[in-house]
Amino acid sequence: MQILICGFSGSGKSYLAENLGKRLKGYKVVHSSAIFKQLQANQKIDSSKTNMNKGWYEFSNFTEKRKKDQSLDTRLDNYLLKLLKKEKDIIIDSWTLPYLTKKGIRIWLIAGKEERAKRLALRDKISYKEAIDIVKEKDAFSIKQYKKLYGFKFGSNLRTTFDYRINTNKLTIPGVCDKAYRLVIKNPISKPRAR
Repeated sequence: MQILICGFSGSGKSYLAENLGKRLKGYKVVHSSAIFKQLQANQKIDSSKTNMNKGWYEFSNFTEKRKKDQSLDTRLDNYLLKLLKKEKDIIIDSWTLPYLTKKGIRIWLIAGKEERAKRLALRDKISYKEAIDIVKEKDAFSIKQYKKLYGFKFGSNLRTTFDYRINTNKLTIPGVCDKAYRLVIKNPISKPRAR
């Protein structure tokens, strides 16, 4: 089974992907931010080396690079789409895949800007003011970038694009993971092996 996790920055995509990967036997976990990091360093893309990058993106000035070179986005997304064709049991945290393919179970994580800013401030040890500014800037850029590149409005059409929508505003990380795990396990198409 393929699981695609999507949401705005700070919604918990990477944490959920990592935790589901620990609970499901034999699943490959791919963090798209780690592939972005490889692209930034002009490295060969290696999906087996995609550890969760806590806060790397927000402090890498990568948005400026993406503004100048939109091929970074399309190269990432084309790579992930090819990976979906090859891998049967995979979990990917991605901003775009659920909008670009109908494959897999597609999960959207709901979290308000204020909540996401609190999480970012706590994770990266920055002020709430800095965090809210980062969240707002990254949200606005992402919506504009994906509209320009692919024609969809990121964060819209949630009911038609996603199989499940999980409100993470008042849930702990384990609570989000438990809820997602229960939803995925009850999927009648293909049940993963639980650990």
